[in-house]
Amino acid sequence: MIVTQKEEIVKDDILKEAQKLFQQFGLKKTTMEDIARSMGKGKSTLYYYYCSKEEIFDAVISKEMTEVFNEAKDAAEKAQSAEDKLRVFTITKIKALQKKSNLYRVVRGEMQENNRCMKHVHREYDQQEIKLVKNILSFGIKTGEFSNAIKKDLDILPSVVVSSLRGLEFDLFAGNKYPKLETRIDSIVSIMVKGIKK
Repeated sequence: MIVTQKEEIVKDDILKEAQKLFQQFGLKKTTMEDIARSMGKGKSTLYYYYCSKEEIFDAVISKEMTEVFNEAKDAAEKAQSAEDKLRVFTITKIKALQKKSNLYRVVRGEMQENNRCMKHVHREYDQQEIKLVKNILSFGIKTGEFSNAIKKDLDILPSVVVSSLRGLEFDLFAGNKYPKLETRIDSIVSIMVKGIKK
């Protein structure tokens, strides 16, 4: 099915309005009628593009996560050293998530209540991050910044790094520990790279 530019605009409008409502009321209390009303459209318009509010919620989160990832990836690509790429990627990502912290808290709540919710989206996002971290580690080996010995661990090491950073992310949001954010990230990245440096 070919999606026209007009249809893309309508879909984008649905996601923008839904995002505001999800941030304010969460998934449970937001209805398809609420989203349609806030757009000034009928429910049939929503059902033309999406089967359910859960599908809209997934699309909102997927869009947000893609924006966060792309912002962090672009920042990492501009950094010169592999260590700086890791540091900049992490700091940029967490700062971008901070801007979306209301929605992040809603997502966390939904995930705790409903195990199905968002697992597939998170899996896809994790794979993108793992691939990027693997590229950064490979770059560090190539430039001689990281030890050649980690080559044999390149299948598992990127996952370990991503999991560690995800833990930091969760900790920061769970406790609202934003102060001294960069100092904490610097320390964690330094500890991580100490073991793989040449």
